[in-house]
Amino acid sequence: MRYLVLLLIIIPLKIMAASVLIIESYHQEYDWDRNYNKGIISILGNEHDYHHSYLDTKRLPETLFAIQAERAWKHYNKLKPDLVVLADDNAIKLLHERFEGTNVPVVFLGLNTNPRTYNLHRQKNFTGVLERPLFKRSLLLANQLLLEKPNKKFLVLFDNSKTTIASLAQVSPTLDSIEMGKMSLDFVLTSNFSTWKSSISEAKLNGYDAIFIGLYHTVMDGSGNYLSPEHVIAWTRDHSPLPHFGFWEFTIGAEKNIGGYVLDGFLHGQHAGRLIKKILEGASPSSLSFVFDSKGSYLFSKSGVNKWKLKIPEKIIQKAKWVD
Repeated sequence: MRYLVLLLIIIPLKIMAASVLIIESYHQEYDWDRNYNKGIISILGNEHDYHHSYLDTKRLPETLFAIQAERAWKHYNKLKPDLVVLADDNAIKLLHERFEGTNVPVVFLGLNTNPRTYNLHRQKNFTGVLERPLFKRSLLLANQLLLEKPNKKFLVLFDNSKTTIASLAQVSPTLDSIEMGKMSLDFVLTSNFSTWKSSISEAKLNGYDAIFIGLYHTVMDGSGNYLSPEHVIAWTRDHSPLPHFGFWEFTIGAEKNIGGYVLDGFLHGQHAGRLIKKILEGASPSSLSFVFDSKGSYLFSKSGVNKWKLKIPEKIIQKAKWVD
């Protein structure tokens, strides 16, 4: 008997299958969601029961957010999972207070806002992953690739969403123009497609050397209808007079941005997966510190690099991933 006890101590027990509910701010087809889900599963494996509730807040008007949150809450109460994942700012904002009143472990991911905004640092059943896009590294990369001028002026263009404002708070809380070394940055936030198009078309005339396209998922036409993100970024690719870079891996591609040092949704999901794994193994969420992405990856579009005749340094090529 004592040998059996010793054996059980030496050999870790296999984690029993758990029921995990992932409440997602966005929708099933969104690349960011798909990639972080793959990252979570790559850590936990397929033996668990994964359930999803989509709030669809990229495509639905804000007037429907509360209804979507109520639907997700009913899903939780019907399922009674072993653990809940709140993915991205809207899910966290809409549902964190309800889950504070439960004993279910909650792991959040994709939080751009300061966790103190929602008092998450005081909740014993919460831990998670902060989303901090790697702006400085992307800017430095563009600075390396554009060698014509020692002093460069960049336009940073985003949609005018709450996620955008939270993302940019770490760079320029007031969204005023800033300087970083020999680089100067101007910020434009708009969800009006007409303004978006003129910002792109006039960028070169206004003295910019490149454009950084962040999020473009809440851009609307003149009638107030949301445009597909694919349409917005494809128009940008076709009409931009300047090379344009991105901060997230899902914004890079043949019909998208040229490249960047990007935040990778798969790696972000892996951070969440490691926290979930520790909780399923017996750790309390309060014992696990919040984590964030300390590194990203170089990602480039072959067609985009060729179009703008960019020369990528060999030391970056050796580390880079390529699409199309």
